[in-house]
Amino acid sequence: QLHMKKLLLFSFSVLITLISCDPVHYLILENKTNKPVEVVYYPQLEDRQLRNKEVEKIEIQGKEMSKITLDSAETINIGMVTAMYTPSANDIDLDYLEIRYGQDTIRLTGKHAILTTIQKVEKLNWRLILK
Repeated sequence: QLHMKKLLLFSFSVLITLISCDPVHYLILENKTNKPVEVVYYPQLEDRQLRNKEVEKIEIQGKEMSKITLDSAETINIGMVTAMYTPSANDIDLDYLEIRYGQDTIRLTGKHAILTTIQKVEKLNWRLILK
């Protein structure tokens, strides 16, 4: 009897917690070019953020970085933001982001620099779009 009451109370608490939470959305890096781009970043991202892309380790100025190739129309997640808020620098998981496309290279050092490139595409959809 007591065990059942505790179980019901716990279940109710979990339900209230889930209902009261604001949904979380990803900050996305999207390749809208018609060619693959190399993405170098630090620190390491989780496999689920990278959609299980193969990661190569490289060294830049004595620091180990990760590198992936992002094909045309592919995306990776580089952070998360609570739905009702505008992203802030703390929502970004990277401290360094370098994008290599043909002869061009974009280097963004620091969360604030990366944040300046993120735009709102539609409601609850924030992206860094490579065109």
